[in-house]
Amino acid sequence: MFTIVDFYGKQSDYSCGYCKQPSSCQSHGMWAHTMTCQDYQDLIDRGWRRSGCYCYKPEMNTTCCPSYTIKCDAMSFRLSKSHKKIIKRINKFLKDGIKGKDDGGAEDEGGSGTHGESGGGDIEMGDIARNPRKELDLNNVRALNRKEDEREEPSHDVVDGLCLAKDRNAGSSSNLSTKSSTGGGGQPPKKAKLLRIERKREKLIQKGLNAEEIEQKMKEAKGKNVEKSLEDFLDEAPKEDDQAAHRLKLVTVCTSTTEFKQSLEASFAVYEKYQTQVHNDPPKKIDEYLAFLVTSPLKFTTGSNSPNCGFGSFHQQYWLDDRLIAVGVIDILPSCVSSVYFFYDPEFRFLSLGTYASLRELAFTRKLHQHTPSIANYYMGFYIHSCPKMRYKSNLYPSYLLCPEVYSWHLLDARVVQKLDQNKYCRLNEDPKAVDRNAVGPEDIEKVLILHGSSYRRYSLYMKMIGLKHPDENTRLYANLVGRECSARMLLYEA
Repeated sequence: MFTIVDFYGKQSDYSCGYCKQPSSCQSHGMWAHTMTCQDYQDLIDRGWRRSGCYCYKPEMNTTCCPSYTIKCDAMSFRLSKSHKKIIKRINKFLKDGIKGKDDGGAEDEGGSGTHGESGGGDIEMGDIARNPRKELDLNNVRALNRKEDEREEPSHDVVDGLCLAKDRNAGSSSNLSTKSSTGGGGQPPKKAKLLRIERKREKLIQKGLNAEEIEQKMKEAKGKNVEKSLEDFLDEAPKEDDQAAHRLKLVTVCTSTTEFKQSLEASFAVYEKYQTQVHNDPPKKIDEYLAFLVTSPLKFTTGSNSPNCGFGSFHQQYWLDDRLIAVGVIDILPSCVSSVYFFYDPEFRFLSLGTYASLRELAFTRKLHQHTPSIANYYMGFYIHSCPKMRYKSNLYPSYLLCPEVYSWHLLDARVVQKLDQNKYCRLNEDPKAVDRNAVGPEDIEKVLILHGSSYRRYSLYMKMIGLKHPDENTRLYANLVGRECSARMLLYEA
């Protein structure tokens, strides 16, 4: 199975959905005709993001609103007081039918991933994202995935490499302090007891203990006063045999299944209400639903190393009694659950469904981890510190930002917040000697895989075939942006 992409290069001066400037965004883009889940995992670990089949990487040092890839360590996640309040409110609504107080805060539209981000920079791609520059007839190249013996090069040349591990604590976890636990965003100081609990937990994390070991240590330290987990709070919802006003059922469906197609009309109806009433989107934008949230280049795969549901693109549907009220669009990848988008019926805004869904997706990540230990993180798309409305993603702790130069992970603590307050674009890795370990050298350009016609070959052979003496700048740029491993594994389409 191969990834096939059509690289567009730099996309300049288009409108920003965050700061609303008309021509201030800069990014690089490519169209993914088909993509393996491992390749997409590697790409998002280099700052890429998909919108339907269109993949883009913001040019961080020139764009108006730098977008930092953000993830939450799902196994070390801790509930905040507001998280517990939202779960309790929903559980009470399910049990008694009592709506409770509508806080009406920003959290109601957000939560995580691109929950409530419609109108954000990541989907303001216009014609670029809707119309691929080149049409590729996949019928001519499907044999590539079936006839391995017809390749022009030995089989060992195409590597099924895994993602390079990134140290999530590099240059960050050792910098934790009492001050950082306040989030650095002007929040009220936490009680001394909570600070002690946080410090103890951080010490256990630094010792390399897993989630189960950490919880056991915390139990031993606190005796019977054990902190309830995310799952404990979610499990307090009414069970099937309980007397309750409502039933909430969460159904996870792969976007390529018949079951999903049968519910497509219901999910589109919810999307239409959400976009028009919450974000005031015009009909033209609503018509992009299929291209934006249903069509995916990711190939559904199963195997011994995958979770029971498999890897690929999924919709998580929230059914209240027999009514669909919300949908979370996610990608399940080898190392994470990646949140794509979330939308809900505005009639149920009082439930803060955006935040609730992010907690559900975190719990789902932790559940997948039990079967597939490599899945340990929850990716939330982009964190835009220069846009105050987008800072809600830091509410999930501990969260980490991707350094745009070295591609190492750094805890989103008070120290990082201070740096971003001073400069909206920052190299997060403070070690001046640190480099991108997946960088492309001169010799690596020749190893780029090129798809031409119905066959593929290394770039060195392709250059000889077309009489090119030196690598062209477009291919160099592509290789540098996707990294050494992906450039040697993915097929770059050339007409």
